[in-house]
Amino acid sequence: MKSSTIALRYSQAVLALATDRKQHEQIGRELDRVAAVFAGSDELRALSRNPKFSVADRKAIVSELLKRLMVSPITRNFVMLITEKGRLQHIAEIVAAYHDQADAQAGRIRAQVTVVAPLAELEAARLRTVLQKMTGKQVVLEQQVDPSIIGGVVTRVGGRIYDGSVRAQLESLRTRLRSPAA
Repeated sequence: MKSSTIALRYSQAVLALATDRKQHEQIGRELDRVAAVFAGSDELRALSRNPKFSVADRKAIVSELLKRLMVSPITRNFVMLITEKGRLQHIAEIVAAYHDQADAQAGRIRAQVTVVAPLAELEAARLRTVLQKMTGKQVVLEQQVDPSIIGGVVTRVGGRIYDGSVRAQLESLRTRLRSPAA
């Protein structure tokens, strides 16, 4: 994922601090929770964008949210900083950049796998092994369920898409049947 300069700078700063304190995995999980709460709330997204809210109002609301999420002081201070600097609307992008950098630092790569139903652990392990051989890196699978693919698997890894879905195969067959015979 391409990240903006803002996301890169903030994510580099918090990753460096988290790495120094050997808490980069924990901070990553906490940032995920914060970003998920913002993604799931129209009101919180409006708070981060609407100029009618003062910085003090934003900080008070975000502070209460962070108390309820029970995050570490590093995460709390970081989210409060981006709130104060008016960068809260970039939280999802900052968190994605954080994970990209943490993964690169650890020799990992994320693979987004779209399936009709969640993969069994054995299937996920086999897919992970194949992808690790292809990429030469440790692979973290992120599964998404999408019944519209009918069957098979669509995998996005390292900027590449491997579409082994039944839907794609049917589309390919349909295209070949429509084209004039050569």
